[in-house]
Amino acid sequence: MNHLAHQLLSGNNDHLRLGGFLGDFVKGRQIGTRPAAIERGIQLHRAIDAYTDQHPAVTACRLALPDDLRRVSGIVTDIAFDHFLAKTWTQYHHQSLQRFDQLTFENLLKPNHHPFFPEQALLTCQRMRDFKSLLRTQDDDFISRSLIHIGTRLRGGQRFFNPKTIARMTPALPLIAATFPEFFACLQAFVDNWLIEADIAKISEHIDPPIIG
Repeated sequence: MNHLAHQLLSGNNDHLRLGGFLGDFVKGRQIGTRPAAIERGIQLHRAIDAYTDQHPAVTACRLALPDDLRRVSGIVTDIAFDHFLAKTWTQYHHQSLQRFDQLTFENLLKPNHHPFFPEQALLTCQRMRDFKSLLRTQDDDFISRSLIHIGTRLRGGQRFFNPKTIARMTPALPLIAATFPEFFACLQAFVDNWLIEADIAKISEHIDPPIIG
């Protein structure tokens, strides 16, 4: 999943949502260098990505793409799912997408959050705010525009993401669009359970062990 889905699935907790954004920029094991709720958000981001990668419906979508583009099929499905989420946004959130975009970046970029951002993550977040990136996820050219941009950033990426290859991906998009609602419902249920288990683990951390003997 991409930025819009991660922000939606992180709920209303500012620290979880910050961790949800940082999940693409912070690598390695979490060792308490940020507040626990932010690190939990990073962990949730990783759990969402792992669940998505292993889901049979997502595998079917990836297999619908041309064989020679299978290596980047996960990127394509992530971008496409975010687009279809934006296109059906009112089914998933009470705020307009425009308002959600505005409030998301106001919360992420609060001055007291800045120390928790790696430099590149902060610059990216500021650019996304200025470009209204979450709102523009609904644009009809979002998938092609995003893939072309990714192609310029990845080593050798233009081999996979260029106007000709994107045209060859287009026939798979109706299947991905049709798959999205059922898959996203499963993903929401997974996140709900993950958060419950994380809360239980958090409570357990603060319970003194029983005294034996």
